Amino acid sequence: MNHSQRASAAYRTASMTVPPLHAVVMLYDGVLVRVRNAGLAAEQGDWARQFEEITRAIDLLRGLLSALDYDRGGDVARRLQQTYEANMKALMRSAGRPEALAMSHRIEDGLRQLRNAWAQIAGVPESPSLRAVG
Repeated sequence: MNHSQRASAAYRTASMTVPPLHAVVMLYDGVLVRVRNAGLAAEQGDWARQFEEITRAIDLLRGLLSALDYDRGGDVARRLQQTYEANMKALMRSAGRPEALAMSHRIEDGLRQLRNAWAQIAGVPESPSLRAVG
């Protein structure tokens, strides 16, 4: 089973066990953990682990991408597609780069905003940034 198939299977499994909107929020949570882990691995110079975490984050973004309904979602679905694809590219560009931690912070911040928008719709708590402010 390739990465895309695993991502789609993860979404289908999650959507069968929890309400669909909760499954979307859970996938975002998974992406956020992987993006954070990738940034931390890069900060430690662990490029192999960074790449592994990036790959996992991209798999989850592909799961979100595969769940888009273009007929019902229209322009919103197309914008989400563009956002997911842009984040996947940004994650790949961050691999092995000295500024990978800062890049992962920017990616995480944007995805957290989307996650919290879905959380509000789903009626689940928002997720604050785990980074110290200051």
